[in-house]
Order: sequence, then C-alpha cells, then structure tokens
Amino acid sequence: MNLVIFSGSNKPIYYEEIKKELICIANQIDNTKFDIWYGGGEEGIMSVIPRTFHENGGNVFSVDWMFFINKYGSASFGTNYEMDTFEERQKELISKGDVYLCLPGGVGTLSELFDVLVFNDVHKKNKKIVLFSYHYFFHEIQQFLQEKTKQGFIKAKNLDNIFVFEKSSDIIDFLNKTTFRKK
Repeated sequence: MNLVIFSGSNKPIYYEEIKKELICIANQIDNTKFDIWYGGGEEGIMSVIPRTFHENGGNVFSVDWMFFINKYGSASFGTNYEMDTFEERQKELISKGDVYLCLPGGVGTLSELFDVLVFNDVHKKNKKIVLFSYHYFFHEIQQFLQEKTKQGFIKAKNLDNIFVFEKSSDIIDFLNKTTFRKK
C-alpha cells in the first residue's frame, strides 16, 4: 500500500514537540504493509516520517518539483522523482496514494487535502484521508466541511473517508489495523 504524506516544509512554533510525535508514528508504521510517498526535500516537518521510516528499512519515494530541488536540494534518502512543474508533482503524489496522511501544514498542504477530496468525488473513489489534527489543527476545516455538507454543498459520502485524530497513537492504530483497498 502507498501511504502519501502531505505536510509543510515550515517549522511551526511547536516543531520539537510534533517532531517527537511524527517519529513515534514512523517507528510504528508497518514497513511490510506500506511504502511512503511524499513531496520531497528535508525541510520542516514534511520529511520527519519519511526519513525515520527509511531509517527503519521502509521504502520511501519523494516526488519533488525541480524549482524546490534547485532551491533546497533533494532528499538524501529513498528514491527521488523530479517533476518539471508543481502541477505534475501534485498530480503524481495524488495518483500514487492508497491512503493519505495530512499533517499540519500551510496552504500547499491544505490544497493537497482538497485535491484528494476532489479526486475521490470526481472519480468516485473511496481513498482514506487521515488528518493529524495536532493541537486541533484541522478542527475548523472539519467544522467547515460538516457545515457545508449540512447545507448541501458537499456530498455526505465525501466525508465518509476522512478520519481525524489528535493523538499519534490513534493514527498508528488506524494505519496498522485498517484494511485498505489497492487502486
């Protein structure tokens, strides 16, 4: 199964705190069940899980944009794929996923979350989306989606595949105990 991780390259004010949680997740993801795909690089919280998972013998693949590679460098671990455009990068990441883990991040992370929601809706897929709502990061987004569903703007089935967790242990349990369908 391909676990795609969406996250930001910034370091939030609670970086050291969340980094410990992400390492805990990475140390307990079953590397015989999952390969990890992510947006590449080694900046911020985005690479914490992939790096640790790789160090534990797991397969890691990064899909990065040449602009970012030229600016920040490519990941020094795993297999790296380089895309000419940001749009190609995003499309490739979304196409690889069997399940998605969204960590706290910036507008790019939020865009990726909504891209997967659109992908599920338009292509009638049921890909699971796990939100790590650390410090309630996704709380307002979750409320927004629920309210717009009640108002009839969003189909209720689109929310059936979103799973929100505030604790790393709940994410680990979900990933390791849930059966995911391959593409």
